[in-house]
Amino acid sequence: MRFALAIATLLLLPLLSFAAMKPVVKTPEGSKATPDPYEIPDVARERRNPLSRTDDTLKLGHALWQKHCETCHGTQGRGDGPNARLHEQRRGHAPRNLTEARVQENLTDGEIFWRITKGLIEDGKIIMPSYEQKIPVERDRWQLVLFVRELGQPAKR
Repeated sequence: MRFALAIATLLLLPLLSFAAMKPVVKTPEGSKATPDPYEIPDVARERRNPLSRTDDTLKLGHALWQKHCETCHGTQGRGDGPNARLHEQRRGHAPRNLTEARVQENLTDGEIFWRITKGLIEDGKIIMPSYEQKIPVERDRWQLVLFVRELGQPAKR
């Protein structure tokens, strides 16, 4: 009996740990809370970029930026790309200006990586698409994070 209980505990422990990582949306008193798949979990927020800033990583990150991000965030990352108006209609304001020190300081590399990977949907509207399938290699998404950080450098503003 103890052996069966120990096995059951070992099998359920990973599931319980995963469930504990998911954030929960606060709901009115008496209603059932559900996990929010677009809320950034603490584990993801705390991830550090495994890549170093080099000319090659920045070049590759810039190429990904041009292909996937410029249309909304603009060439310089100021949130003024050609599709920024669509973002304004959906969300009520332009995409984030990633050159602002305040924005850069308030985002961890893990948060940027998560948002690139998972995207953002609010009230059923796609605010930012997920790039998990469009940029399937994690290393490439981390290179993009390095480039986003580069946009926040004082000389770029």
